[in-house]
Amino acid sequence: ALTIYAGCVWNTFSLLRPSPGAMHKSAQAVKAATQLRAMALPTTALVTLTLLSGPFVAGNDAGRAYNTWPKMLDDWVPPEWWSFISSPLEKWRALFEETAVVQFNHRMLAYSSVAASLALWLYSTQLPLSAAAAGASSLLPVVLGGQMFLGIATLMLYVPIELGVLHQAGGVTVLTTLLYVLHSLRLPVAVAAVL
Repeated sequence: ALTIYAGCVWNTFSLLRPSPGAMHKSAQAVKAATQLRAMALPTTALVTLTLLSGPFVAGNDAGRAYNTWPKMLDDWVPPEWWSFISSPLEKWRALFEETAVVQFNHRMLAYSSVAASLALWLYSTQLPLSAAAAGASSLLPVVLGGQMFLGIATLMLYVPIELGVLHQAGGVTVLTTLLYVLHSLRLPVAVAAVL
């Protein structure tokens, strides 16, 4: 469903927003978009992995089992995670089925995603980007930070249905923002053909 949604959003952006040539009017702006895009793609992969780990948290009721923050009950790193790490090839299913491992991974991915989006934004402030690309990249840390705090609130309040659904909707908002950033960093056809 999210793949279809992403395709629809991307096509909508393509219809409603100006072409990359009109957005990046100077060679300097095109070069800056190329540089930021190189960092935006791994950030997108990390955030996508975080979004994909969320349903495993919900499916395992991990938010109800470990509803403390910043620690998971009394541990910074749960013993189940250390057990998994000791022999990951034998215990690979723990990534999907072990409540503590699933939630710990989602938390660490969320922290990493927020840090990566902040780094992306900080890097974007150093580049001579077009206004559209600069504005889009400044949205990402705000949306991801809000999603992380919403996730923490959902967790600490023992996952009320309303907040759980809102957190899932926040995941779709993060995906939409990522698509907006990537769409803003598209390169003009002539430049993209050379790369």
